[in-house]
Amino acid sequence: MSAEKPTDRPDHPLTFLDLDVEQIGAHPDLIERMFDAQLTGVIVRRAFPETLVKAAVAAMGGDALGERWDSPNKGMPGGEIRTIGDAATPTFTAMRGPSPERYAASAGRHADNTRAIFGDARPTAAIAEVLSTLYAGRPAGPPDFEGGGRWAPYNYRALDPGVQIYTHHDNHYGLSVYAHMPKALDRSGLLSWFVTVQAPEAGGELVVYDLWGSDPNPPMLPTRFLDTAALERDWGKATITLGAGDLIVFDAGRHVHRVRPVEGARPRLTLGGFLTLDVDRTRLAFWS
Repeated sequence: MSAEKPTDRPDHPLTFLDLDVEQIGAHPDLIERMFDAQLTGVIVRRAFPETLVKAAVAAMGGDALGERWDSPNKGMPGGEIRTIGDAATPTFTAMRGPSPERYAASAGRHADNTRAIFGDARPTAAIAEVLSTLYAGRPAGPPDFEGGGRWAPYNYRALDPGVQIYTHHDNHYGLSVYAHMPKALDRSGLLSWFVTVQAPEAGGELVVYDLWGSDPNPPMLPTRFLDTAALERDWGKATITLGAGDLIVFDAGRHVHRVRPVEGARPRLTLGGFLTLDVDRTRLAFWS
């Protein structure tokens, strides 16, 4: 397929707000604006308290977590992300995502994994408070997993030197695991969010393009992966650099995006997941 720039492609302006955590109370409509494609994303600086950042770096950057780490993209050259906890996404080892049984078992271990990293601290409550504030104070939390338990609120991720996240978008509702998501949640959109707990020495930036996954005729390689070189050449982009404690929420369900390869000796450490609203717009649900 030709990588030439389409002359009739839809216009999707890239609009980001960059705020300190102390400022977000003055912006209670940002989640809704992103969900309605009126805003691409918001960066919240210092969203995660320093004590939680230090605890996460000490645990995730050391050897104590051992066998809790998994490699869902094992065998994918340059893309072997390490994770603690499954995400409801396709991976190189499970192209249709985790089975409902596997995901439920992983979600059941989330509390134990979080205690191993944070001790008695409450990182999920800290994240819920920020997301709720961006949604006019409405309740925010992980949804019930139909059949028993709850969805995991997030998973833990490490990109080691040389590793990247390849170009993609995150509309994964067609995976079988989503049959266990409550019907009251709106599947017309999906936002992604994550907190950086350790930035790499260089690289590891989030790159968001003005191409939507639903746009016709995206630039593709023969392997059926998106052609990143063509995107870099022909599409608009926003490059986001995050420091320790910074949180970003963005419209990953529509916008194609990637994470650049990590450079230097230090891994990029994050925790994150996805979010949506209920159809009545009375609460927010987030999960991994």
